[in-house]
Amino acid sequence: MAIRNYLPPLPAFLFSTLVVGGLAAKTLHIGLHFSSLPFLYLVLYSPTLILPDLLIIFFVRILLQFPAPETRLQWVSTCLGGVLSLLTWGASSIQFGFFMQTGAEVAWSASNSFLSDPAAMKILLSGISTVSAAGTALGLIAWLIHAYLYTLTGLALQGVRDLFLGTYKARYTLLSAPNKSWMASVDLRSARRVALITAALVSLLFLELSRPSIPYDHLSGALPLTLLDAFHHKTSTAEGCRNPAKPFPLYDPGEQSSLADGWSRPAWLPQVAPSGFSRWDKDPAQRAEEDNPSYFICDGGADGFFNPKADPLKISNLGDDIYEPLQKAFNEHSVQIDNVILVTLESGRKEMFPMQQGTPMFDGLLASHQESKRDEATDRLVTMTPIAQMLTGEYVSDSKGERVNLTAAKWQDPAEEGMGGLNVRGALTGSSLTFKSILGSHCGVHPLPVDLLEESLLEIYQPCLPQLFELFNQVKSPKSPVPIESRSNTSSSTPPSIDSLKKPWKSVFMQSITDDYDRQNILDDNMGFKHKVVKETITSPHAKYHAQGEEINYFGYAETELKPYVRDLFYEAANNNTRIFLSHVTSTTHHPWKTPRRWQKEDYMGAVGNINHDLMNSYLNTARFVDEWLGDIMNLLEETGIANSTLVVIVGDHGQAFGEDNKDMTGTYENGHISNFRVPLVFRHPHMPRINIDANATSLSIIPTILDMLVQSNSLDTRDSEIASSILPEYQGQSLIRPFVSSVKEGSHHDGKVENPDDNAKRAPHKHHDRPHTRYAWNFGLINAGGSMISVTAAGLPYRLVLPLREGFEYGFSHLDKDPGELHPIKAWTMGSLLKEVESDYDEEASEWLEEAEQVAKWWVNNQIRIWGYREA
Repeated sequence: MAIRNYLPPLPAFLFSTLVVGGLAAKTLHIGLHFSSLPFLYLVLYSPTLILPDLLIIFFVRILLQFPAPETRLQWVSTCLGGVLSLLTWGASSIQFGFFMQTGAEVAWSASNSFLSDPAAMKILLSGISTVSAAGTALGLIAWLIHAYLYTLTGLALQGVRDLFLGTYKARYTLLSAPNKSWMASVDLRSARRVALITAALVSLLFLELSRPSIPYDHLSGALPLTLLDAFHHKTSTAEGCRNPAKPFPLYDPGEQSSLADGWSRPAWLPQVAPSGFSRWDKDPAQRAEEDNPSYFICDGGADGFFNPKADPLKISNLGDDIYEPLQKAFNEHSVQIDNVILVTLESGRKEMFPMQQGTPMFDGLLASHQESKRDEATDRLVTMTPIAQMLTGEYVSDSKGERVNLTAAKWQDPAEEGMGGLNVRGALTGSSLTFKSILGSHCGVHPLPVDLLEESLLEIYQPCLPQLFELFNQVKSPKSPVPIESRSNTSSSTPPSIDSLKKPWKSVFMQSITDDYDRQNILDDNMGFKHKVVKETITSPHAKYHAQGEEINYFGYAETELKPYVRDLFYEAANNNTRIFLSHVTSTTHHPWKTPRRWQKEDYMGAVGNINHDLMNSYLNTARFVDEWLGDIMNLLEETGIANSTLVVIVGDHGQAFGEDNKDMTGTYENGHISNFRVPLVFRHPHMPRINIDANATSLSIIPTILDMLVQSNSLDTRDSEIASSILPEYQGQSLIRPFVSSVKEGSHHDGKVENPDDNAKRAPHKHHDRPHTRYAWNFGLINAGGSMISVTAAGLPYRLVLPLREGFEYGFSHLDKDPGELHPIKAWTMGSLLKEVESDYDEEASEWLEEAEQVAKWWVNNQIRIWGYREA
């Protein structure tokens, strides 16, 4: 009989979308991890991976079995089956659309946060075209096979029913033995089928119980059941007491000081402690009884807040000498810092700041061109970021080996040869999620290792830069003594009768996009910004300068819309007795990498290779646009006359991976590739000598470096200088005006207790592998969205670990000296497997480091949750 679907087409089509969507999603899910799975194990356990999908398929087929809903039960059954089918079809379309955009999987556990955020919804909608294409393709396949699929599964279910319920009657009673006539009536083929099916079920059950939970539990997840993860909503709270600190795993840090030891309220703290300084406010014991138990652990009294004296990871270089050229400039009072500008470059990769030959990225870009055209491509690429060349002092060469001519750039560096400030080569971000990264640069803190910006609901455990400058304002006194010699190089823009050291600080945050995304506006307030210019400012009917151009992405406008606001702020600093701290975040280099229509784009990419280079070309153009914008900022400093008294700090929030870097995954989301972590870090001042610093520092060093510069350059009055000097050792990062310390032996003065050197005597030496333990400057980088994986490195060593924090993610190891572009990282599902491969491919030293890195990282994750006072509800 020809198979013909005599049923109404809708139930059959819905069922087919569930089968096609569910199995396609499962194939993609397994395929993304195929390279890290032992082939024989994958073959052996593959039946258990597909079992949940088959159970769902047959369950929904039963729900949709009725020809036409006639009773209430039939209506309910059909509707439920239809809903499950549509959910599976939609979710599978989203997974394929997301994969086509990024090469990664959707984390349904984070989707709830996106769906509740209007700005985040624009990100999701930006990929609607690929999702629609995937949904259309899946729907077309489902329509083509829906009749056959529906009928065949129905026949299969009927066969199973008949097989187990029986189609014959046994001629056997308890009172008589079976006879030949009964034996003849037995359907031997049916019996064999029952036996085979029973054996298969028993084998399947055995495989299910015996298989390793990692990674096969994760791989067996099936739509639509995995969508339930979206309803697991996390909330954070700072109420109640905190968990006690866990012992540090590698060595005994010795007797640790608590906050209560020798506590006294600082004389510089105002009567009412400003925001960010609450842990200096009261005796910890008194605070435990009176105000906020969240600073204390649950066993009754010991402090649970961040305590730098008890931090086993802290390495301090404050006892070391300042770089000699810098010290000379400070002694001669030639460095004046009245204003601080902190520019955060969205998706700012170090390889593009400036663009230069000799990096894995540059080699990848050239590979897109035919060999005969690579010299021409080289000359076009190396002239892409001229402002970055002048800001960093990294002047690059063209295809002929000659220094690039920068005379056509929008801004020309007026600094003398050999002057310009600090350029850090080797800096890494603390997170590939923008505002988790900004917590490091603006507040000197590590972010919270959970998804998205939960920190916005908690008290930041260190004072942020706006809060520090506001403290200087609050303690300012007209009678504060001012060292006369520190004003020997007063900027010509400052009236001689006004001493800039007595001016109040004004902290302003500017970006040309919305600050509503993921609670950024709340975080801005928590960091202490009282003045903001954002998208809502420049589009308000009352805007002083209304946005003139078009919106270039789903967040807002190009940076150039801020130009009149920046100019006004700089003139205010020059003429109105104000010292400014400006925090500015760029955004044009964010996906979808669009520039204003009237801005002329260039073709940087060729057509060679098996990937489309359009996205990379758009990104390169946005990088050139932002480079020109930095030139505008530097010109405004010159125009307003405050360039010689302004420190400009430039840092990338994170990098941005493309197919030219990593063919498997692009973007930052759940992508641990090294291209997402290398960022520029520059401290620009025209009267500071140019110093290149090769150090694996992070943005945690920004606040210590700024405070150290302000103190050493006599750019603070006596009172403010005392405060800055007192607070400086509290931060976890090192000052970069002194040599960066990558590692120390136990008992060294670099252990973070410079102010209490006698404490070193209390430290007990510890042996690891029969040698004195070396303490490294560990760097941790959260991988977007923050709670799935972290990147672990140790300054001065070439090793890198990507550590999963929850099920479904792989361990990764790379040796950055031998594989700087991370083209061939080692991946494994367990640490044991990874250790074996690393020791086999490299050496025992690498595997020993890997063991330490895992222990330290797991301790760090728990400790960060403790000191942030975070709990899931």
